[in-house]
Amino acid sequence: MRNLTITILLLISITCFSQDYNEKTRYLFGTFHTQNTTINGISFGALPQLNNKQRFVRTNGIRLEIPGIGLIGFMANGSLLRNEKTDEIVNGLNISSGTIGDISYNGITLALVTQSGTENNGIAIAGLWNGMDNSNGIQIAGLLNEAIYSNGIQIAISNSTEYMKGIQIGGLNNANEKMVGLQIGIWNKSKNTKGIQLGLWNINEKRKLPIINWNF
Repeated sequence: MRNLTITILLLISITCFSQDYNEKTRYLFGTFHTQNTTINGISFGALPQLNNKQRFVRTNGIRLEIPGIGLIGFMANGSLLRNEKTDEIVNGLNISSGTIGDISYNGITLALVTQSGTENNGIAIAGLWNGMDNSNGIQIAGLLNEAIYSNGIQIAISNSTEYMKGIQIGGLNNANEKMVGLQIGIWNKSKNTKGIQLGLWNINEKRKLPIINWNF
């Protein structure tokens, strides 16, 4: 009986969440400056909505944001990580001069300057700076990749995560809380390590060594 009750509550929760994104449906074209809407095709807009309302917008196809506030994202106060709830989902391709929002990207997201989101499930490429709360896939940036949880690959001049499972490739690589995998760079640092570090200087919880360091 208890299991049945839990299952019913879970199904109700899933249904309610789904309805938030499907109150309205647009086909071919639509703007992501809306609420409770699923857009099947191309969504477009300029700059995000800067308020506290959750929008519940889903794009199945291509999302275009030009210009985006990410053009000035490099002025962020130390970090692009938001640690917020998702209120927009992109299933497909996101193209922008720079997207900053509580967005889950499922597919490919491309930004000219900076971009951030709650989740990257696929490939995130930015000319300057990527900030994803959770990254499951590949992050590539000209200057900096950062994530709270990273499961995959980070490639940039500087890479930073709290929890890393995968590979970091760059000049400076840092896993603040836990690293499982491989770091390749000039300077590598990790805590609670299960993996290998290759670089000019490598630091983990056991030792500091040039060229190669490890802990298992």
